[in-house]
Amino acid sequence: MNSKKNDPVLIIGCGWLGRKLGSYLISKKLTVYGTTRSSSNFSELNALEIKPVKLELPSASLSDIRLPDVSTVVIAISPGRGEDRNEYPKIIGQLSQVLAQRNVQTIMYSSTSVYEDTKNEVTESDAKPDENSDNVITAAEGALVKYSPEATILRLSGLYGEDRHPARYMAGRKNIADGDSPVNLVHSDDVIQVTAKIIEKKIKGEIFNVCSESHPSRSEIYTKIAERLELKKPTFEEGGSDGKKVSSEKLKKKLKIKFLHPEPLEFLAN
Repeated sequence: MNSKKNDPVLIIGCGWLGRKLGSYLISKKLTVYGTTRSSSNFSELNALEIKPVKLELPSASLSDIRLPDVSTVVIAISPGRGEDRNEYPKIIGQLSQVLAQRNVQTIMYSSTSVYEDTKNEVTESDAKPDENSDNVITAAEGALVKYSPEATILRLSGLYGEDRHPARYMAGRKNIADGDSPVNLVHSDDVIQVTAKIIEKKIKGEIFNVCSESHPSRSEIYTKIAERLELKKPTFEEGGSDGKKVSSEKLKKKLKIKFLHPEPLEFLAN
């Protein structure tokens, strides 16, 4: 990654993935700011050399959203759960309005959940940002592009990594439906390399799926992970082989990306 020290990046939402991205960009000599809702997290961000910025969203007024001057903004906010989840489109809309007033590259981490229960292979054209959608992720995308049409949206599949295994909540469960359904996962390292490439190439106004090339079945991968972690194996019912498979072909062709972890089963089962 060839970047200049005077091209600072702001990561809005320094959770598990945001902190990993920040550490990587700092290793490439970029100045990185990161937002947090509480000043009690400042010491942790400072320890990572991420410059902390307190930000509470949604805000009562757009004028209260004060952000540092940067070249790139990565929105890495989780939509949350319960009632908080319904605030997500509003939060993204507020950020989009503020960022629209600045000449910055904007990247948003979205989710392949925008495709909901679509069958077989899905591509970016199978779901469009729509601020009026009942799907809060789709609505948030719509709120973003309404004010910042040049923003780039990365639709991430299920995240995993060295310190995050996606099967613990299934350990020991019985007769889980659709054991043959394909699983869509992506390693955090691949999300980070994609983000870094987009920043480096100054890419704007695109939507990309970010998903590993291999789609093991639900029963196969979660059984293997349980074995590796010495957890009680779950059991599955047959069915679901026509389930959603997220395609990253557009990403690979346009950015010339080669996935670092193309086979989730190979990584997670060893």
